[in-house]
Amino acid sequence: MNEEDLNEAFHDVIVRSRPPESMDPGRVLEQARRARKRRQVTWAGATVAALVVVAGAGPVLIANYAGNRSTGPMVAGVTTTPQPPSTSTPVTTTPSPVGTVAPKTRKSNDPWPEGQVDRTATTGPRAERAVTLMNDLSSAVPAGFSQPNLKFPDGRSMRWPQSQYASNDGEQDYWEYAATIPVQKGDRVGQVFAQSTTPDGKPATTPCKLAQRFWGGTGACSVMDVGGKKVGVLTTNGKGSYDQWAAYRYADGTVVFVAQAKKSDQSGRSPLTQPVFTGRQLAELATSAKFKISA
Repeated sequence: MNEEDLNEAFHDVIVRSRPPESMDPGRVLEQARRARKRRQVTWAGATVAALVVVAGAGPVLIANYAGNRSTGPMVAGVTTTPQPPSTSTPVTTTPSPVGTVAPKTRKSNDPWPEGQVDRTATTGPRAERAVTLMNDLSSAVPAGFSQPNLKFPDGRSMRWPQSQYASNDGEQDYWEYAATIPVQKGDRVGQVFAQSTTPDGKPATTPCKLAQRFWGGTGACSVMDVGGKKVGVLTTNGKGSYDQWAAYRYADGTVVFVAQAKKSDQSGRSPLTQPVFTGRQLAELATSAKFKISA
């Protein structure tokens, strides 16, 4: 053993035989603080890791909480489409009153009824009703007068029926059926006319005011009683297309006019020297059931 080995062995004996160090309260407190800090760091790391996991799932949780709730179970990795609550209202029906039909009111730009291209019905049941009216008018002409099939100078027939949709905007649907025929006696020609208007929803008026509605005619009007029915009979002052007519309104609103003229407009023929009907005969025709067309 040399001197260096001897010195190292001696130093080792001294170190191992050193007495324990005395208790230092300050050092012990410092060590306790360091230990607590290490524990706080450890818990902080664990908390951050947990927040990272929650942050990844956060949008899904928020979406389901903030109004996008699904009524079905949540499945990881699957998005479900929420079903909106039903907004349908139970269908209820109100029965229509039996036996009543509300009248149709014409509106602007409404098409003409029943496939027509204008107001006039040229075919079908309505046109046929006007033809029937014309034939009934012919059959009412008294003896001594004929009803020839005469023509105007331009070739048009002087005998014609017409069925017309008469409603204007805002009015109840109604129709006018009319017929004109020439009446001849000798070489002189006059004409008679009949018109039946279906109920138009307009209020009733006096017989003479009703008579004055016919083509705006003016003249002397009298009221005649025909079997309890009040008929307005108006005789003009010689102006206008017709000399005299009768007007009657039925309880259901149907209105009938029957008119006569000793001359026939645009015919180029001499006028009659006497009227075809008397005033009473006109009144009786206006109340005749065969001239009443209510539909």
